Amino acid sequence: MSTDNPFYHRGAIRRAADFYGRTAEITQILGLLRNGQSVSLIGPRRIGKSSLLMHLCRPQVRRQIGLRPENAFFVMVDCQELGGSPPEEVYEALLTGLSDAAAAAGIQLNGMQQPASYRTLDRLLRQLNQQEIAVVVLLDEFELLAVNEHLTPYFFARLRGLTTKYGLAYLTASQRPLFAITAEEEILSSPFFNIFVTLPLGLFSSKEAAGLLTCRLSATDIQFPDSLRDYLLFLVGPHPFFLHVAGYHTFQSVSRGESLAAPDERAQIDASIEVEAASHLGYLWQNLTPSEQYALAIADGPIDNLRLLEQQCLLEQRDGSYYYTSEILRRFVRRQEVVGLIQAGPFVIDQQRHQVWANGQELGLTTSQFSILARLCELEGQVVPGNDLETAVWGDVLVNDPDRLKTLIKRLRRAIIPYDTWIISERGVGYALRPPD
Repeated sequence: MSTDNPFYHRGAIRRAADFYGRTAEITQILGLLRNGQSVSLIGPRRIGKSSLLMHLCRPQVRRQIGLRPENAFFVMVDCQELGGSPPEEVYEALLTGLSDAAAAAGIQLNGMQQPASYRTLDRLLRQLNQQEIAVVVLLDEFELLAVNEHLTPYFFARLRGLTTKYGLAYLTASQRPLFAITAEEEILSSPFFNIFVTLPLGLFSSKEAAGLLTCRLSATDIQFPDSLRDYLLFLVGPHPFFLHVAGYHTFQSVSRGESLAAPDERAQIDASIEVEAASHLGYLWQNLTPSEQYALAIADGPIDNLRLLEQQCLLEQRDGSYYYTSEILRRFVRRQEVVGLIQAGPFVIDQQRHQVWANGQELGLTTSQFSILARLCELEGQVVPGNDLETAVWGDVLVNDPDRLKTLIKRLRRAIIPYDTWIISERGVGYALRPPD
């Protein structure tokens, strides 16, 4: 048994033995490609698109559904290298991939000429078609090719023409749908963009998420207790990247003899996991519009925003409501500045609309209750004097009734159950919004 850390989160998974899950997606994609149908795979950054494309290129994977490698060439092109390239360099990348696939299958191709051109590509595809060899071109990071200013609608029309002439199929991977990855109307009008079946690549199922942790640990002499595994699933959710980050840091801690059984012990790994997750979450956050950030903060809003956030694996829908996909995401969002909102503890407050949410559930508060909670949240962690709270509710009107604020606080606590313990009384001074002990 190995004691090496089996969790990977520094790039695409390149070894077949390390790839996990995505069985349904693989079957669906290969079934479409086998029938000559092009596929657009969309999913957010770090969801595993590159790893999946690499896995599909492995001969043993294609054999499972009857695609023999010698009769089905899979040519993968990383479009990161072609973001500013002229058409000739794209053709060269395709020709190199075809040549490598042919050599691996023991097939001799004639007519490989330099410089690379569309005519040479057309000639080689004709040879393969005559030998009844299917070709699939996998284009990773496709958005970089779609926005390449050197590539015209005519270039993309030619790529589309190869599907008609030779049954060529494409599998593109991008963070957003094809219609959204280029602002050039002329490019989008190319018939190339009309041939794809769109498939989202999203979160693991709960079963897959738990299985990933078990699978990774199976070749080691370390196991996570069920309680620790359940905590990690609560903390990072069913996101493949976050699961690997959480598994990595937890494995390191357990290897050092730390039990991580108590909450204060788990806090040690929380910090490490959140630091690594923050850069990824920050990237996603900065690429949201203000209205999308607002919708994420309240886990509600216009349906178009909610669907985009669901596509980005930030929200998931259950029983008609939307929820954060992980605890670390919820914590991250609570630390962000959102125009028009106060965020404190479990509470999110929209002062203009007079709405309050607690962990995604909207609360019905009276105007007075709202005013007190908003003031406590504005000064989270600080003791707010009673006079300050009275002014927030009743203004400068003086009333000789020392119990009216106590009564209002009591009613507010009842209205926000089970978060009532967040309002702490400081005898003789005031009240504060703090996490309960």
